[in-house]
Amino acid sequence: MQNLYPLFERNRVLKKELLWALRDYSFGQLQLKYADYGDGVLQGCGVQTEEKELVIRPGLLRYQGFVCVMETEERLEYAVTEQPVSLKLRFETDRRSPDYVLYRMTPVLDEDTVCREHELELCRFRLQAGARLRDTHTCFEDMDTEYNTLQYLHAAWGCPGGQSMAPVMTRQFAEELLEAPACGTEDMVFAWLCLDRRGAMPKEILTDYVGRKSRRQMRDASNQELFREMCRILAGMQHGEGRRQERVGRRQILVD
Repeated sequence: MQNLYPLFERNRVLKKELLWALRDYSFGQLQLKYADYGDGVLQGCGVQTEEKELVIRPGLLRYQGFVCVMETEERLEYAVTEQPVSLKLRFETDRRSPDYVLYRMTPVLDEDTVCREHELELCRFRLQAGARLRDTHTCFEDMDTEYNTLQYLHAAWGCPGGQSMAPVMTRQFAEELLEAPACGTEDMVFAWLCLDRRGAMPKEILTDYVGRKSRRQMRDASNQELFREMCRILAGMQHGEGRRQERVGRRQILVD
């Protein structure tokens, strides 16, 4: 087993073995880093609204086990619709060449919100006539607003072992969690984990935290079920319910 590192110095010749090494490092590192992740967005790919266009920022995605790079931003015109519209990345795989495999990503707006095997959803919205489509949210609960707002609840984000909730949602939840009067040590640790991650929070950690707080089994919960419980958790903690429970627990320990 060996590793070959090219020396980029004057009068050095890049032999074919060195070019192969560059290829292996550039592709191999990404594949190894995200080998146990599910398909979906890995980093970036944020969506913003400008005039009548959606702007998709550069990012990393995993599709059928291969990590794809979106190097430049993509723009897509949108219009008023009374139906939910899904912003998707549609993938095409071209294997006709013996020298390479081509993965082509095309952003589309689709009134069919069900994603097929070759599609990944970034967000969705439902725009009314005379309204402005907004890409910001006033609070965590607002992130499920049906009309005139970008929704990320159904976005496909890859995480270790599968898919999870979009980080824009878990970060918003974490920020409000830290501001809640009843925020305890366990809550702070979870919030810091959410804020520290560049990608999606592993589903196992998210469901475990929500399940402990809600005292329910959430292992196989969907993003919609998790979102509802997370809203309840925030509502309770903003009224100090978690702090009251901690005080009761300490009294019981001291009496024992």
